[in-house]
Amino acid sequence: MTAPTTRVAFVGTGNIAGPYAQSLATHPELELVGVFDVMQDKAKEFAAAHSVDSYTDLDALSAARPDIVVNLTSAPYHYSTTKALLGHGLTVFSEKPLAMTATEAAELVDLAHTAGVRLSCAPSLWLGAASLETARRVRAGEIGDVRLVTAEVNQGRIETWHPNPDTFYQVGPVFDAGVYPLTYLTAVLGPIVEVTATSVSMLPERTTLSGETLQLSTPDGWVVVARFGNGAVLRLTCTFFVDSATIPRAVEFHGVDGSLRLDDWLRADAGIHRAEYARKFTELVPGESTADIDWCLGLADLAASIQEDRRHLVTAEHAAHVVEVLEAVKASAEAGTRIAVTSTFVSPLEASQPSNTPAFADN
Repeated sequence: MTAPTTRVAFVGTGNIAGPYAQSLATHPELELVGVFDVMQDKAKEFAAAHSVDSYTDLDALSAARPDIVVNLTSAPYHYSTTKALLGHGLTVFSEKPLAMTATEAAELVDLAHTAGVRLSCAPSLWLGAASLETARRVRAGEIGDVRLVTAEVNQGRIETWHPNPDTFYQVGPVFDAGVYPLTYLTAVLGPIVEVTATSVSMLPERTTLSGETLQLSTPDGWVVVARFGNGAVLRLTCTFFVDSATIPRAVEFHGVDGSLRLDDWLRADAGIHRAEYARKFTELVPGESTADIDWCLGLADLAASIQEDRRHLVTAEHAAHVVEVLEAVKASAEAGTRIAVTSTFVSPLEASQPSNTPAFADN
């Protein structure tokens, strides 16, 4: 029997809404039914282009009772928007990060539990084939105990392609893009317990596509050292200065018996390389880089988990832990000291958990 279609609504019709809609269209089990944006003209234009309803406000969206609402607002508005949606008793999948502070993120987790609905959060690209295959090999002990991990996040100069880069530079490269490998690596290796970070403004004045001058309010270059609870250490570089065409988006796991490299943490079809100790990397899985990025991997899993009455893989508890890590990164750079991270979560790659807790109940 074919599973029922999951009805999805978007809140926010900005730059990322188009890629989400394109990805959603490749999932026949998902149906986009409507959108809301505070900029009503923008929402109506998006709705018309995708032949869906345009809601006038969150009350109207709630009355339509979509199965899942995707929060695609800008990062500073994730917390308030998700809080309002949970207050309407709706299941939510939020773009990253879940919130801008650990306190806000923990509050959202508690609200979902209280409301008896599910809460999930991007990034979910680590559910792609290449990331999961690399994780499988690491967790199977193929390179022995992992002691060192390195990750590169160089997203280039946002103003050269995005018409409204302000919010990117407001949150900075760690919150905007460093969250991808941080989420992936904590899924693979477990919670982070300590962070040390430094930041610098590399190019503090930018010129937008419209010719306006933009002064950065957040440093555009960061180096982070994080220690996992299992003892492994991460060195993460994040910039809005260097482009990924120059320094690829790679993650490397270095173990006692060798190393594994995921060539691109963004792509499901990335290559995977392996090296024995003191040897060069050789190709294990060739990279393709031809398929479109599927932004709806986590959304599709959330929908399937509801149908199958199981725990979804991209959990709010995991996302909240990553927010605390992000907050610790900022605090460490400002204070010039190590910052402890105290939150924890059950890794989605561990044995499956029962789904009979309130946070994972159906709508």
